[in-house]
Amino acid sequence: MAGLTIKCPFCGGRCSIRNSERPSILTVQADIYCNNCGTLSADFVGQLVNVKRAVFVDCPEVSNWSKTEKEQINEDGKRPLSNAERVQQLKEGKQPDLFKGEPEPRDTSHYLK
Repeated sequence: MAGLTIKCPFCGGRCSIRNSERPSILTVQADIYCNNCGTLSADFVGQLVNVKRAVFVDCPEVSNWSKTEKEQINEDGKRPLSNAERVQQLKEGKQPDLFKGEPEPRDTSHYLK
């Protein structure tokens, strides 16, 4: 569990992890001790929740942009697409270019297999 810092509730010192295991792919369990005051001995259980998968698609038009997508959206008064709207467009074979008008039809069915 490198990079995780747990503070002792008694002295505020940095705790050590003596042992950790993964009961499942989404959880980790660890034995926590405070080396600073020696008062704390605790179990830590962490779990990944609300797991989402990103949808990545080719975006060759980005090489023609002079501004970020966010800047262009703000200037044009458009609202960004939600992930659900992006997925729907992909399923319909559409991937709009923010800097052009209507989206050009593309075969993106291979992304959804």
